[in-house]
Amino acid sequence: MNDEICFEVRDGVGRVVLNRPRRINALNRAMIDALSVQLERWANDPGVQEITIAGAGERGFCAGADIKVLRDLIIAGRPEECFGFLAAEYAVDALIANYDKAITSYLTGISMGGGLGIGMHNTRRIGEVGTRMAMPETAIGLWPDVGMCWELSRTPGRVGEYLAMSGESIDGASALWAGLLDECRGADPGTSALAKAAWWIDECFGLEEPTTIIESLTQHPDPQARAAAQTISQRCPMSVAVALRAVRNARHAPDVATVLAQDLRLAEAITANPADFIEGVRAKMVDKDESPRWRHASLAEVDPAEVIAWVG
Repeated sequence: MNDEICFEVRDGVGRVVLNRPRRINALNRAMIDALSVQLERWANDPGVQEITIAGAGERGFCAGADIKVLRDLIIAGRPEECFGFLAAEYAVDALIANYDKAITSYLTGISMGGGLGIGMHNTRRIGEVGTRMAMPETAIGLWPDVGMCWELSRTPGRVGEYLAMSGESIDGASALWAGLLDECRGADPGTSALAKAAWWIDECFGLEEPTTIIESLTQHPDPQARAAAQTISQRCPMSVAVALRAVRNARHAPDVATVLAQDLRLAEAITANPADFIEGVRAKMVDKDESPRWRHASLAEVDPAEVIAWVG
């Protein structure tokens, strides 16, 4: 029995609790597999009318996948196991996106990365003022995956491009304003920081190329825009370019499954070309020196043809 993810049925409700509070409920392969099996069982159980998903502990719903383990697999010469984890994760995300019974997710505290894959699709999403939501993958040489480009591409204006490229976190009020939460106790979406920044976000992130977006941000009169340029310049250049194209592709996708198929293609590309991912996790989570040495020194060095080959 896996005590890192708990299941019970009470009063017709199938309850899922992610139970690794010391790791902010980071997802590992055993948790993913157990969740897949349990959701399949409940789908055919007439005694279960609806599902809830929550995280244990006070720090948050879920910090994402256990990224250091994936890096270790690649370094150990087992990239196929890293890809296998991502494929299994995306399969669970697809299962949730197409689930026939109502699902409610409680996105409290830190709610990021892979946690959003199981907490955002086809669910009633409930947060709180203290929710910290993000897809921070460009900081570790990845891209906003788990189908989240679907949701990001459907936020107001060009907010999706901003969140995907920068990896910045937003609070509950901003997530509610952006349509990423359905309910947020005590939040006034009209006062959210994201709503107030939407004018310069739309102005800059509506431009075509990642390099022109950065140039526009750098020269913008609003100090927040210039700060965004600085943030993005520290992210993995290849990841930033991939994130922009992935979100824009998702804007024209017919469903979450199509976006998850794009993620699977990118997972193949990343596991075959893992240098940025290895370095990003080293700098952020292993040595914690915050000084990654990316393959490209800047966005200007990224070959657009390579981005297209990876994303499609």
